Amino acid sequence: METRWATVDGVTLELPADSTVSELRDALYKPDDAALVAVTGDLVSVVHDEDRPLSELVAGCAETYYFRRPDGPKRNKVLAAPELTDALNGSSDEQEAAETTFQRPGIDH
Repeated sequence: METRWATVDGVTLELPADSTVSELRDALYKPDDAALVAVTGDLVSVVHDEDRPLSELVAGCAETYYFRRPDGPKRNKVLAAPELTDALNGSSDEQEAAETTFQRPGIDH
């Protein structure tokens, strides 16, 4: 199994390339209601399909991940972004998608 390095909630870890959100949450003892937020360059992705391997998603290319709980602290610009709140509270159409991706806040394009 191929692995890669990524930062999860401020800690650098070696992650299996084909891991899922559910597997990461269990391995890192994160609460069941915590959503995975991935930062890849100038993109942010919120993963909705927790059983799909991250390697099949934009989120699989991320170098930084955060687990964010509903009403959790807004620890940085990414976690405070209104787009993130919208993605977490999204419509049922958005939730049927495997992930929601938007431009990272604070980057001029």
